[in-house]
Amino acid sequence: ISGTLTNTTNAPVKVAFTITPIANGCTGPAITATVLVNPTPNVVATPASQVICSGTTITNVALTGSVSGTVYNWTRDNTATVTGIASGGSGNISGILTNTTNAPVTVTFTITPTANGCPGAAITATVLVNPTPNAVATPSSQTICSGTAITAIVLSGSVIGTVYNWTRNNTVNVTGIAASGTGNISGTLTNTTTVQQTVSFTITPSYTNGGVTCTGAPIIATVIVQAPLTIVCPAN
Repeated sequence: ISGTLTNTTNAPVKVAFTITPIANGCTGPAITATVLVNPTPNVVATPASQVICSGTTITNVALTGSVSGTVYNWTRDNTATVTGIASGGSGNISGILTNTTNAPVTVTFTITPTANGCPGAAITATVLVNPTPNAVATPSSQTICSGTAITAIVLSGSVIGTVYNWTRNNTVNVTGIAASGTGNISGTLTNTTTVQQTVSFTITPSYTNGGVTCTGAPIIATVIVQAPLTIVCPAN
């Protein structure tokens, strides 16, 4: 007896061969030979793909299959550029992934199911890890006369595609530039008081990729606006 047996169920199935010997027209006692055919395990990863910000917890990747008792072993790639979850493990996948670069990096988990010593087809689950954007303001501080244009504050960073949103304070005593905006900061500031005023711009970098927006640490750029000159004429 030879050949291939395929179990079409999700549980072990015993196949019994009944063998009857016959010689010279005489039949001997039958015997049986059995083959236990284990099922081929499978694996489903939920979710199969996701997008996260660097330094955050992934959505738990739950591993399931049709064959009871299946063990799910996995490995992952990109361990040099993305840190935080081991290079291999067993069972559901969870943890924090940190992207150490300035570009998106996809981490691929390769999951192999095994049941009763039989491996099934491997599948993959992916996590796209966006980088954390940063912001640099040039110049970060300056002093101007009231009613004059500031030196344009140029906003830059290491992550291509970063958007720089900003807000400013002291909008009552100093007028001339909006209370908020996006991109480089420019315009004229006027001190409406008789004392020096400081205007602080709070700049927050954000990066959107794969439908997920990631924000970096805000920074501050300041403008000192001198009090306007006043001329006091002597009384006649």
